[in-house]
Amino acid sequence: MVLKRVNPELVDMLNAFPPLSLDAELLPQIREAMAAGNQPVEQTEVSIEEVAIKSYDNEEIKVRVYKPTKETDGKLPGFLWIHGGGYVLGTAEADDALCVNIVNTANCVVVSVDYRLAPEHPYPTPIEDCYSALSWLVNNADELGVDTDKIGVGGLSAGGGLTAALTLLARDRQFPKVHIQFPLYPMIDDSNNTPSANEITDSMIWNQKLNDSGWKMYLGELYGKEEIPVYAAPARATDFSNLPTTYTFIGQLDPFRSETLTYVSKLAEAGIDVEFHLYPGGYHSFEILNPTSKIGQKASNDFLDAIKEGFERLAKVEENTAI
Repeated sequence: MVLKRVNPELVDMLNAFPPLSLDAELLPQIREAMAAGNQPVEQTEVSIEEVAIKSYDNEEIKVRVYKPTKETDGKLPGFLWIHGGGYVLGTAEADDALCVNIVNTANCVVVSVDYRLAPEHPYPTPIEDCYSALSWLVNNADELGVDTDKIGVGGLSAGGGLTAALTLLARDRQFPKVHIQFPLYPMIDDSNNTPSANEITDSMIWNQKLNDSGWKMYLGELYGKEEIPVYAAPARATDFSNLPTTYTFIGQLDPFRSETLTYVSKLAEAGIDVEFHLYPGGYHSFEILNPTSKIGQKASNDFLDAIKEGFERLAKVEENTAI
């Protein structure tokens, strides 16, 4: 029944996508295969630099810094990007093309964090790595040419979950100040027992079974316990006040649909400005896997435009405040 509801533009990729198993012993092989598929981005508009920074435990992690090559007047907005992969897969480098598009569309500086992955590095290491990268971005704003009054954070899937967790963490630690967030189809509910998770139980790129594996490896010894920190699973949060303006979207046939709907509702009820899009017929990561489809282009372009417009609104608020 679910397969019949997939947007016709997205069917061929869904049928061609190989079955995925997240057994811990297979992860190195899967990661290697994914890395081999990375394609270099050939362009001249954006410089890409890899920088080693220290994380919370004094270990080195990598961030990739994307900046416009053309000269600009004044400082630019800063945007932290967090890749997806169920907390166990993915690299910052794999999102080079997306980060270049963000720079070109929103005229900002992007920092993409190569956070350490579970199960080798379960919670709290991934979120603390992201916090360290956000802090590095703000603390080095002058060198990077970044305006600290225009800071955004975004990510997709597990990266969306880390985005939602990071804005909670930055709020509660009272640093750094994040002004706008983009937690795209975020992985935030460790219960894995929502209506959409129970609906999308198999295939569909990401499903309830894969989701369970990802949460087990990410939470480690915390998995299955009643008390899970909100910075691990933001769906458990009860206080959504003083969080950034939010933009997100999700396909209706994504197992994260229900938790995303609940999340944006709680943000709105807490007085947070939210823009949310639900795409019928879309499965998990449909816009990434089908970049030439009409629905994929619409989702991607709307997201990129939302970053640009979000930073433009912040600039207008800054101008009005200065008057």
